[in-house]
Amino acid sequence: MMQVYDRVVTTGGILTLVWLTIVVAFALGTLSALDGIRSRIMIRAGLRLDRLLSRDILDHALRMTRGGRAPQVMRDFDTVRQAFSGPPAIALMDMPWVPIYVLVAFLLHWILGVAVIVGALVLLGITILNERATRDATKAATRTLSQSYGEQERLVAQAELVRSQGMREALVARHVERRATGLGLTSSHQFASGQYSSIAKFWRMFLQSAALGLGAYLAVEREISSGAIIAASVLMGRALQPIELLVGAWKPMTDAREALSNLVELYTGAPRTKAFPLPAPAGRIEARGLTLWGPKGAPPILANVGVEGGPGELIGITGPSGAGKSTLMRVLVGAVAPDSGEIRVDGSELRDWDPETLAGHIGYLPQDCALLPGTVAENIARFALARGDDPEAVNRKVIAAATAAGVHTLVTQLPEGYNHVVGWGGEGLSYGQRQRVALARALYGDPAILLLDEPNAALDAEGEAALIAAIGKARARGATVLVAAHRVAVLAAATKLLVLVGGRVQHWGPAEEVRQRLQIRAPEPRLAEVKASNG
Repeated sequence: MMQVYDRVVTTGGILTLVWLTIVVAFALGTLSALDGIRSRIMIRAGLRLDRLLSRDILDHALRMTRGGRAPQVMRDFDTVRQAFSGPPAIALMDMPWVPIYVLVAFLLHWILGVAVIVGALVLLGITILNERATRDATKAATRTLSQSYGEQERLVAQAELVRSQGMREALVARHVERRATGLGLTSSHQFASGQYSSIAKFWRMFLQSAALGLGAYLAVEREISSGAIIAASVLMGRALQPIELLVGAWKPMTDAREALSNLVELYTGAPRTKAFPLPAPAGRIEARGLTLWGPKGAPPILANVGVEGGPGELIGITGPSGAGKSTLMRVLVGAVAPDSGEIRVDGSELRDWDPETLAGHIGYLPQDCALLPGTVAENIARFALARGDDPEAVNRKVIAAATAAGVHTLVTQLPEGYNHVVGWGGEGLSYGQRQRVALARALYGDPAILLLDEPNAALDAEGEAALIAAIGKARARGATVLVAAHRVAVLAAATKLLVLVGGRVQHWGPAEEVRQRLQIRAPEPRLAEVKASNG
């Protein structure tokens, strides 16, 4: 621009104008090409970041024994990844050019350099004010909307129950109200951020115009050439543009910062060293002083609970509803960490075992079955093929587990047999079928320790007989079996009984002694015929 005014206009040099046009076209083309390359590099960097960290982040989320923000970690990671590969990162990458523009402005005239610095400082001040004004609102909005999204997913998953019980309108109204709260916080944050962005834009445009006036004044005073008038305005705009972009990208940057703090929290307290490899457990399990506190102000869910069992034993856990049976099973399997107490497997504390390795030696049937989307075979095999196990060995173990659970014939009668696809929670199967498939999953790989939570809750007489037979076979091969149940037929052969009331141990000891204390007789197990093909 300076050359056009200083050389072309004053001398009428058309050839100079042509060459300047060619040079400018080449420079702008190069700039556009570099911008395109930078954009591709940023996108590829985001993809590489995903490849490097997504597996580890999800693995840490699944290791968490307390809920927290674990369901949101991948959404948080995507927020951070997009910030590192999107407009916020580009705005930060353009910031190093600001001192260069300031230096060129000083080369034109020191007053122009000072004006650029003043303008940059004002924009930085606006950026800081923007951050302070929106920080709390951003954090609250992010958490509220995250909870809203999680609630929506759970509502959709329970749509059948919601419709059948006439709760649709009430739950929709409640969800919309909570969503409106989150959106209100978001909009207040956006309003504030938008105001600061508008102020920053006004200030930059005003300074560009003021630079023209300042340049004209200096040209009149013969301090700079007439071409430098336009150059002063351009330099002012280019120096302030990265800062203005930073103000405009402040919302995604603050969202990314909040998401990053959640990811840091996820890794806080994570084990730094890999567990020492221990030999396969024989099945001895001991728990002492297990205490788990409820929500703030609530009584403990478990209070100083202890239980132990060895190979071949059947430990029965019973008690009224809400006694803490299911919670105890979740603590014993390592799904929930107690606030105090210890759990030992073959003498080693639970935290000394590699969780993934130990899980291969434990069979767990939760109360809700918890089947996952995939085929019946994949669920029984605990998705072993996805971690690279030998397909033939996996298939053999699947058949063996289904046969041991007495569910092989049932599975073969499904539309696609073992390849029959189920949804979340076992959608596509009856509740009794889900429970029997989940039992087969627990028996997969002949685990040394078997924990069954209400395993006969949805079973008919034939299914219960198959369950009792499966427990007997597991004990015969040396497995330690712990069963929590209301229906005591499955506990008829128990060697020890634990009775919980209100999260506390009421009775514990050999089964016959506990029954005598309670003055009850051992129930006769149901002797339903189980087909040979079902094991």
